[in-house]
Amino acid sequence: MRILAFAIFAVACAAGSGTAAPGAAAPGAAAPGAAAPGTAAPAPAPAAVPAAASGGTRPLYYDRALTRADLEGRTLRELALMRNTIYARAGHQFRKKWLRDYFTAQPWYKPLAKDDSSKVTRLDRANAALIAQAEEGQSRADLKKRRDDILARQHAGKATAEDDIEIGLLNTRLGQWASADPAAKPPADVSPLEDPRILRNTIYARHGRTFKSQLLQAYFDTMEWYRPDPAFNENKLSKIDTTNIRLIKSVEQSLGGPMTEDEQRAEDNMSGF
Repeated sequence: MRILAFAIFAVACAAGSGTAAPGAAAPGAAAPGAAAPGTAAPAPAPAAVPAAASGGTRPLYYDRALTRADLEGRTLRELALMRNTIYARAGHQFRKKWLRDYFTAQPWYKPLAKDDSSKVTRLDRANAALIAQAEEGQSRADLKKRRDDILARQHAGKATAEDDIEIGLLNTRLGQWASADPAAKPPADVSPLEDPRILRNTIYARHGRTFKSQLLQAYFDTMEWYRPDPAFNENKLSKIDTTNIRLIKSVEQSLGGPMTEDEQRAEDNMSGF
């Protein structure tokens, strides 16, 4: 069960306090700019929202094609909010607690039983894909430095609620728990089966498997413990491993079956991966 326990931590520690940043920009506070040629007109914001707070706050939603400058210097939390704001406008309901807490606090957010796909334009989807690439492209060294910076703020008593969420996301990406509080424990208030594909493949990754899926490979490449093994084969799995894999697959089947790469990419764009 040791492998499954680690996988549970890797998914579970993504949870955060869910406190929204005061004055965060939302739909309707987008940076100006025309939609890219040949794209559909962006959907209007569901309701008028306050302008972003002064002091250099950057918007989370853009009604134009994103540029590299729009993404530079963003935290994992900010990038996740940028991607998910696109789908929150369509009424998407979020499984991850910190995302659900954030968007529920926004006056314009109206969750729906089924997403209103008409609110998500071709430009929105292109922007979501670009944001996901920015997240996947961050190096382990950069992720570790940013976590160390937050740990230093925590030790100094200067950490923010946003830092609490960010360090959870960084811990998940790095596959290691770290906190300035020696008594702190990995959060246990998120179901590990929120991301069954990641949970299942963590078992294989612990044995060094390399992945055909670029999304999975990029995810595990950021894990401190991950060591690719070209000689990997399934004979390296223990009986407990295979039992856990069968259990996770049964959960995937209950959710409609294992996702294809395209389905996984679409869900990653919506779920704050």
